[in-house]
Amino acid sequence: MKRSNKEQLIGYLLILPAVLLVLIFLVYPFLNSFYMSFHKWPIFGDPKFVGLKYYIKLWNDDNFWNALYFTLLYTITVTPMLFAVALPLTLLCNIRAKGSTIFRSVYFFPVVLSFAVSAYVWLWLYNESYGVIIHTLKNLNLMSDDFNIWLTRNSSLIAVNIMITWKFFGISMIIMLAGLQSISDDFYEASKLMGATRLQTILNITLPLIKTSIALALILSIAGSMQAYEPFLILTQGGPANSTKSLVMHIVDTGLEYFKLGPAAAMGTVLMILLLVITMIQLYFFRKN
Repeated sequence: MKRSNKEQLIGYLLILPAVLLVLIFLVYPFLNSFYMSFHKWPIFGDPKFVGLKYYIKLWNDDNFWNALYFTLLYTITVTPMLFAVALPLTLLCNIRAKGSTIFRSVYFFPVVLSFAVSAYVWLWLYNESYGVIIHTLKNLNLMSDDFNIWLTRNSSLIAVNIMITWKFFGISMIIMLAGLQSISDDFYEASKLMGATRLQTILNITLPLIKTSIALALILSIAGSMQAYEPFLILTQGGPANSTKSLVMHIVDTGLEYFKLGPAAAMGTVLMILLLVITMIQLYFFRKN
């Protein structure tokens, strides 16, 4: 066997486990969900083919559209918050100084915490009677004594966004920090010789050179937000009046609580296709620019 062919074979063998994982945990579930969406699945008996029935029903399903609208609203609002925190801290952590490694660990610590633990901590912070955040705001006369943050959709959304930003900004920070540390010092030395300010260096050198890292962090952030489930299950339970029920939460309730597997599979397929389209648009935009 030629050396080039042998190296190529070794390369295929090395990526084989990753390919198998993708096929087993991503491709197969999607194809299975796609198949299920065309059938009615009774609790007892064989599934019955119904064609596009459940997709047609989705078009007139107000609960589906409300959940999709809220999911998009959540994604559009939480993503800028994540980057507004992650990007400045990324630049700060890139400074070579004593203790910088400690700060990186501290900033990333919320990511490794159990989501349930984190959510219940924030539930305590938001409690209208003894929560630190609400108590402080009331003492500053920024809200009334009987204020409850979970009684309206907008206040609930803000509360969840703050918690999610605190919990997950570390992922975007680490991704962008890896891109920052791959930039050669020659670029910064050249900018100093040209008399560029710190802001000009960031805008004209740093950000363009970590564009790929920003794109990856953005794709992961949007994909994760579109699939949000635990934040609204634990913090809001979908209330008030289902106004904060995410699409994934609606899918789970439809499939597991009401045992409507066909409609749930149809919604899951629509969500997967929507994620693929959004991701492709992002990739096209970043490649074009």
